[in-house]
Amino acid sequence: MARTSNARQDAIEAAVRLFRSQGYSATGLSQLLEESGAPKGSFYFHFPGGKEQLALEALTVFGEEIRSRIARRAETLGADTPAFIRAMFDATAKELETSDYTAGCVASNLGSEMSSGNRPIAEAVTKVVESWVHAIADGVAARFDSRDAAIAYAATVMAALSGVRTMARAQRSTAMFGAIAEVLIAGLPAR
Repeated sequence: MARTSNARQDAIEAAVRLFRSQGYSATGLSQLLEESGAPKGSFYFHFPGGKEQLALEALTVFGEEIRSRIARRAETLGADTPAFIRAMFDATAKELETSDYTAGCVASNLGSEMSSGNRPIAEAVTKVVESWVHAIADGVAARFDSRDAAIAYAATVMAALSGVRTMARAQRSTAMFGAIAEVLIAGLPAR
């Protein structure tokens, strides 16, 4: 029986970890190979487009994982919009604390490092973030009169989460998460 290889999946998982913690530019191919345990030939077999192709695939995997988490929270807590908002901020804060403030965001890191000169990365980041915004909009929809209004609010939540994560990593403190969540909750229309 032929042995199956996990080299592709291992490389994607390593890329997600490394791109989250140190970004794209600071992550070299040799580090990716070492972290994933993949031989160089196997890497190029699975990713003929090299590190950029790996980044796109890591972004897709990371994006879907986060979208699924948001969707699960929306399904569970969506009727209680304030609890839904708090849960997203609390989960992000907890993840940062657990990771010793290394758990950044693949989309944010790739977007800030590469999107101005790299259309495929820019388009992939846009697609991933839009999927998150729509998942958040699903969770807050009951508080809004239109889908457009829910999406606008969800985009604000997404931007706030991204910004507070960046500040929390720099300050090594999650103190701002709760306060930002409460400001966003205060901005919800009454129902």
